[in-house]
Amino acid sequence: MLYAGLAVVGLVLLTGGGLYGYREVLRNKPAPIWVPLALRVDISMEDQGKLAKEIEGRLRNDELLRQVVVDAGLQSKFGSPTEDAAVKELKERLFVKVGTADTPQGTVPSINVGVNGTGRERDASGAAATRLIKDVWKMLGIDPDTGKQLERPPGGAPADEGDDSDFKATAPDLN
Repeated sequence: MLYAGLAVVGLVLLTGGGLYGYREVLRNKPAPIWVPLALRVDISMEDQGKLAKEIEGRLRNDELLRQVVVDAGLQSKFGSPTEDAAVKELKERLFVKVGTADTPQGTVPSINVGVNGTGRERDASGAAATRLIKDVWKMLGIDPDTGKQLERPPGGAPADEGDDSDFKATAPDLN
């Protein structure tokens, strides 16, 4: 009887340890989070690639990333000692890729803006990706709150951005 009890206890401990190990593996697996920016179907792959590279170049701006770190509270979520370290970490994790997005009209090409992380950092990666796509919308002249075209003052540049006429000239019309 004693051996049967010890066997049951041993099986319970092995099962518990196995479940704990499985959970830890899942929490530490890579889990990139991205937000797709849907494009028109007729945009060529070459134009998509150019747009993705230009968006990535503009998103890797330290001032913009610092604002994302502050707005999303990434310094504490990444466990970084300073804001500069969190900006550096976000810059390393940031990615912009050409992909596809499922929409009510079907599958369309997209630019995927996201952040690499692990399963346990899913919330932080999601907050950063969502905040970054809002900056992309502003770059493209779209109001992130309403989804409508930003109004331009008489000078021609969007009210909250500097002169981005070069970016607008190369960005395809998304409507």
